[in-house]
Amino acid sequence: MTQTPIVALCGFLGSGKTTLLRRWRRDEAVRNAAVIVHDLSEFGLDAELLSDEESLPAPGQLVDRVAALHGNHAREQLHDSVGTSLQEIAELDPAPPLVLCESTGAARPWPLIKALTQDERFSLRHFIVTADALNLHRDFADGRVLTGEEPAPQDEALSLAAGVLAEQIAFASIIILTKIDMIPESVVDAQVKTLQKLHPKVAIGLSAQAGLLLSHLESAPAPDLTRLKERADQFGLAGQASTADDVEAVVFRDLRPFHPQRLYDACQTQLGTGLYRTKGFLWLASRPGQVLLWQQSGSQIALELTGYWRAEMVHNRNGELLPEEVERLKAKVEAEHPVFGDRHNELTLIGLKAAREAFFTALQEALCSDEEVAAWQRSEDFPDPWPKSIRRID
Repeated sequence: MTQTPIVALCGFLGSGKTTLLRRWRRDEAVRNAAVIVHDLSEFGLDAELLSDEESLPAPGQLVDRVAALHGNHAREQLHDSVGTSLQEIAELDPAPPLVLCESTGAARPWPLIKALTQDERFSLRHFIVTADALNLHRDFADGRVLTGEEPAPQDEALSLAAGVLAEQIAFASIIILTKIDMIPESVVDAQVKTLQKLHPKVAIGLSAQAGLLLSHLESAPAPDLTRLKERADQFGLAGQASTADDVEAVVFRDLRPFHPQRLYDACQTQLGTGLYRTKGFLWLASRPGQVLLWQQSGSQIALELTGYWRAEMVHNRNGELLPEEVERLKAKVEAEHPVFGDRHNELTLIGLKAAREAFFTALQEALCSDEEVAAWQRSEDFPDPWPKSIRRID
């Protein structure tokens, strides 16, 4: 029986998994690949980013070759939900050349591996763990915290993160160091040597801006499942939960725009180490037309322009739309909020409880007041300290 290979992509929160996967999926060789997205959030942003624009992901279902396993499907129901997804993938026509699985950064590796290897029609080709080289340098002494050469951080959040990352690396067949362009080459070399101490037989790849392609990993051997099962038994991991203890997700939703200066100030003062990751879509009162993809990991924040709100496009300021296209947009916008149209904020916050709650409150306080909304409607200016330049991300 010919088995369909599975390439699993694991790694702690914000280490660049989705960026890699989005890049890989543009390659012709994996164009028809199926995708399983294991996401702690109820929002399921990563599945949305990996889906076609016309196809919205549905929790626990395979939609246009993307299975969105978020919320309970990523936790209590992981094994059963993965089994259902594999069954649906096996029935696809044409059959996919492979399955790409992106896991939540809070994943415990052994439950995920067990779930992915439950169906004999599939085989685990790679279990890849991404490690953020900048975070490894700044928070974990270039990996020496993971090997025990340096003491664990006193900070509870960083200590928990170190434990999860070390466990993920222990089950890796490949480690990919991401964001290596953000630290000196000599530091990257030191990190590689330290990771080799932690896992001598693992293959290590280096990636800057998702520059490492899936085809570059063809020579790496497949994981030895028998050895991984022994490792899970040895360390008492066989019956553990599918995600790390105390790491939870909450979704922040609101239609009002963010005041750009107050949002900036909140990030300066309220991004504690226990807030591992925030991601989602937002809009600023100073940029009412732009759909902004927000991604935060530790102290790093990225804003990506992903498109324009229909409420802005309906004005057809550049004259590129046909009259009938404008009318269709008007009908859609009129069905939305009478003031904001389709504009909205939807952000997932992942981390420890105290840090999540503190930043959630800070986000609420960063929203525009009624008076500021009225000022926005009058097209008044708002102070905006966020970068103005736009860099194309390939």
